Amino acid sequence: MPPEASTIASATTVSSATKIGNVDVDAKFCRVQGVARPSSDSEIKFEVWLPATAQAWSGRFKLNGTGGYAGAIPYPRLVQDVGDGFVTAASNMGHDGGEGPAWTLNHPEKVKDWGLRAHYFVATAAKALANAYYAKPVRYSYFEGCSNGGRQAMMMAQRYPELFDGIAAGAPSQFYPEVLTWLAYSGKLQTPVQGQPAVLATAKRQLLSRASHAACDAQDGLADGQITNPRVCNFSPAALRCTSRDAPNCLTEPEMNVAQAMYAGMRTSSGVQRYAGVMPGSEGEWDPNFGDNGRYGPFIGHYVYSRTSPPYEWRRDLNWDDQFDQIKAFITPATAAPSPDLTAFKTHSGKLVQFHGWADPIVPPQGSSAYCNALIQFEKLKSLPRAEYDAAVRNMSPAQVTADSLALASTVQGYHRLFMLPDVGHCRGGTGPEAVGGGFPEPAKAQRTAESHVVGALARWVEQGVAPASIVATRYDDTGAITRQRPICAYPQMARYRGSGDVNAVESFTCVTPGAEQVPTNATDILLIQNSLKQRDVLGPKR
Repeated sequence: MPPEASTIASATTVSSATKIGNVDVDAKFCRVQGVARPSSDSEIKFEVWLPATAQAWSGRFKLNGTGGYAGAIPYPRLVQDVGDGFVTAASNMGHDGGEGPAWTLNHPEKVKDWGLRAHYFVATAAKALANAYYAKPVRYSYFEGCSNGGRQAMMMAQRYPELFDGIAAGAPSQFYPEVLTWLAYSGKLQTPVQGQPAVLATAKRQLLSRASHAACDAQDGLADGQITNPRVCNFSPAALRCTSRDAPNCLTEPEMNVAQAMYAGMRTSSGVQRYAGVMPGSEGEWDPNFGDNGRYGPFIGHYVYSRTSPPYEWRRDLNWDDQFDQIKAFITPATAAPSPDLTAFKTHSGKLVQFHGWADPIVPPQGSSAYCNALIQFEKLKSLPRAEYDAAVRNMSPAQVTADSLALASTVQGYHRLFMLPDVGHCRGGTGPEAVGGGFPEPAKAQRTAESHVVGALARWVEQGVAPASIVATRYDDTGAITRQRPICAYPQMARYRGSGDVNAVESFTCVTPGAEQVPTNATDILLIQNSLKQRDVLGPKR
């Protein structure tokens, strides 16, 4: 890291209970605050917290990603990490503020900081500080993040493959151009006029959720309030069509059309599919106002089109027929992590744990299962001459992808493992067990073990060579008592009830390899897999 790129503003000893950023802290550590400036328009504010003594330090370093537009340091993550013996760090990703994209207007270097390079400069600074403070280097380096933090995690593996030994990527928006435009698309579907009521009111979304669960909950042999495998759920909202007037137990034609369009995914006006949609079982997690509240349309207006006057009105101005490819080409270099080529990360002996909720309506979960399949296909095809590789990608068949997902999973499981959480929404929420850490809700300290915590599982994999076959996910009630635990199995395996025992106890389930009929590959999957494979060259550090 160039020494002129970073400035240390302060270094203080925290030796008694205090409050930092409205978070209570009760640990002894050295708090370092600094600013990294890789460009003349950069201002990446960061903090590094170092356990007070070498004896209190585990030798581990962890950098924390941030969701959404970031704009603030995630102090709760630093508090937990330093208490667990990590040197820990985080940043504002290059700008201050919450969910608003004003900082992107005429500031391409700030977008580059947020998109890909802030973590590089913070990580290298943190490692240098640890080496100076303890007179010995960091032994193991980790990264965790969910949503945009998950995108950052995938960016680290692809763009800076030697920076981290282990990476935890939750619900990663790694195909950022697609996710960005999907959020605008689904926002316009659900709320065609800003400020007006959504087409599907909360009660109707809950009706859809009950109906999809009634249709598909028991498909895995156990009626337990969860859809274990929504890929084989054939629920159609047409089953709820009102036969006469509107009523609480049916859907009007406009309501049914919106539901069907949400499942169908992002499409042009002629029906050409651009990206995935939601899965059955996610309906209770749909947020009709997320597109507005997340300010994703204005991001496009500010960053891509530099529009201020007249203001960019995404419902009016965003044309998914003509502008999608332009938006994708413009923002991919700074924001996307689509490549299946993790060769350098694998050569570095890096380990990547990816995890995603099947009920996520914000970042469609098919993106994660498709990426896993893209990794498998890349391992299979990478030695072909480029023309033959491209032809194989164009002509891949659903049946072959399904067969390979089962037969060739081991070709990627030495460096990448995927865990899909049934009935869990975007980084949290839903009705299924969600507490696995890594950007998802944190388990109680007693459950923060290698068996029940993604970062703990990742650390054991990196440091002891024990790859996680499953991770126990936990759900708590409002008092903190455990109400359900389930094994989340390494893809393509899934949990199956043993046939007896408490359905809320992890011991009552085992991980099994499904038959081909349980992991079907459809046209959406092929679209997503090809999208990744075609972008194998979106690689390389950009500083």
